[in-house]
Amino acid sequence: ILLDPLPETVRIDGAEVPVNWGYRACILIEMVMFSGLPDEEKIRKALDIFYCGQIPGNVETALGRMLWFYGCGRSGSGGREGSRRRQKRSYCFEQDAPLIYAAFRTQYGINLNHTPSKQLHWWEFSAMFESLSDDLKICRVMYWRTTDTKGMSKREAAFIRKMKKIYALKEPESSVDSKVKLAKRNADMKAYVNRRFRECQVKGGEDHAKE
Repeated sequence: ILLDPLPETVRIDGAEVPVNWGYRACILIEMVMFSGLPDEEKIRKALDIFYCGQIPGNVETALGRMLWFYGCGRSGSGGREGSRRRQKRSYCFEQDAPLIYAAFRTQYGINLNHTPSKQLHWWEFSAMFESLSDDLKICRVMYWRTTDTKGMSKREAAFIRKMKKIYALKEPESSVDSKVKLAKRNADMKAYVNRRFRECQVKGGEDHAKE
């Protein structure tokens, strides 16, 4: 992010494919990934957003490149292991929208409501999100949601438990994997695509044999 131009395309089968690189697109993708939709629908919607409605034919590679981009080009699924946002799910773009808006307005002077997606690259947004000051409310809420009360005084632990309850994330009940870390979710999505490809190949072979 310091030395190279931020990517606006991804390479698939030797070709540079344009992508929806703005911060709002990736926010929508994350919301889809944590939604209660069936896995197949999640994949389709996420790819449709990222590739501006023109999903490449090589779906498996297209998914991998989307996850690479979403992880800001860092190694590993999700690309941000070790950051405070990935230890546990500590935020939700939909539920925490007012707090995130206020934090960017306070710390950076950025009005996200007036900032078009094409004026703020996802990698820039992500870097700024991870660098928000700990004294901002969104960061305190993220801390309350993820901190362990072990070793705290009774008074402090009671306060943390109260905050955890007040600011608990509302996960979709219909999604069994909504509480699974994003790294595992990414792996599951890739496995699903591989399985679908094998099923399609088998079906295609059977149809050809019948002919």
